Amino acid sequence: MKATLVNQPLGQATTITCVPSRTAFPRRAIATIKLYAERWSRRYQLRNSLYEVDTRLIEKDIGLPYGSLAEEAHKPFWRE
Repeated sequence: MKATLVNQPLGQATTITCVPSRTAFPRRAIATIKLYAERWSRRYQLRNSLYEVDTRLIEKDIGLPYGSLAEEAHKPFWRE
């Protein structure tokens, strides 16, 4: 990608070539991996805690249909 500076005196325009940083992709990739790892960790902890409590009482208390929390507990951590 090339850009031309326009605030130069007439006839002295300078062309600049923009080169993307070689470290931009690895940084974005690492940030994305961290984001997914945090999401998956939270889901794993939540779904494991659903095994330990009486889901029927919670469903009745907050008005969820019967079995919905059990379905959530049996989902793999990578699924929403």
